[in-house]
Parts: sequence; structure tokens; C-alpha cells
Amino acid sequence: MTIRGICPECGLSAELAAFVTQGEHNIALAAALEIPALLGPRVVRYLGLHRPPSRALAGAKAVRLLTELRDAIVSGEIERKGVIRPAPITAWIVALDKVLERPPSKLPLSGHGYLFEVVASEADRLDAEAERKREEAVRSGAKAPASNAPPALRERSTEEVLAEHRRLQGSGKAKAPEAPAPRRGNQTISKLLEGAPGAEGES
Repeated sequence: MTIRGICPECGLSAELAAFVTQGEHNIALAAALEIPALLGPRVVRYLGLHRPPSRALAGAKAVRLLTELRDAIVSGEIERKGVIRPAPITAWIVALDKVLERPPSKLPLSGHGYLFEVVASEADRLDAEAERKREEAVRSGAKAPASNAPPALRERSTEEVLAEHRRLQGSGKAKAPEAPAPRRGNQTISKLLEGAPGAEGES
């Protein structure tokens, strides 16, 4: 004998197991939506490594796997053997790709232990690389990234300008201001033609 239920929204009548399964699927979907989009396709393929042969992945198991994975990814950290390491998205991308390219020989997977080990290893590698770059920067004396932008110009005060002018006058380097060149627009046509070839002898 089976126990049936009725959906209060649409009136669908079905076995209670169907409603329970649908609820699990909704929870799994909600967890999956919180995983960064860059990891989405990889996570879907990764879940396939947990599926038993010739059977679909159970809803309850999918909920557990996705929830655990979401919590680990969103936290930005990974803990293995009591050691907590930063685990950025880059570490998860590389780790998932490695697991998918070379999955363990014993399948299906029962949990995330294997993946978490790979993530921790990748997080260590990224941290070591960042530390090496910091040490190289210290050895080279670089305190900030090089910039092609010119240094900011400081506006000088009137006293500084006058002091500079007096200093140049004292050293004989100050130059008298040059008279501005005459503007052509103020000259008459006869003045402009003076000295032009053929101007002499013309009446």
C-alpha cells in the first residue's frame, strides 16, 4: 500500500516519495546556483563521478554533495589535516580540471576528500608562487609596480618663483623677455608687398 499526497498549489496527486524527491531537487538547485558560474560546468561533470553505474544520482546525495561543495567554495578556504589555506577560485578551477582529466581509479566517489586534497595542493602552489614573487620584489628593491605616468607636478608658490628669478638674475642666466612678433593681421597690404619679387618698378 502506498501513501499519496496532494500538492496544495496545483492539486497534483502522487506518491509522497515524488514530493520528497522534488523537494531535494529544489534544494540541490538552490545550492548549485550559489556556486560561481566559472565552476558550474566543471561541478556538473564532477558530480558524475559520484553516480553509481547504471543508476541516477540520488536526490539526497546530490543535495549533500552540492551543499558541502558550495560551502567550501564560498568560504574561500580549504582545511586539510588541521591546516587552513586560502583557496581562491583559481585553485578550484585547476583542481577540478585535474580531477576530471585524471579521475581516481576507484569510482564512484563517496565524498569530496580526493578533490579537497587536490585543491589544498593547488592552494599551496599558488601561495608559494605568490611568496616567491614577493621575495623577488624585495630583493630588487621594488616597492610598487612601475608606472609610466609622469610624477605629479607641485604648484610653486609666488615666493618660490620670485626666489628662483632672483637666483637666475644673480647668475647672469636670466633673459630679458623677448618682444612679441608682430601680428600679420595688423599689417597693411602695401607693407606685406614691400620687398616682394617684382614689387620694384611697378607703379
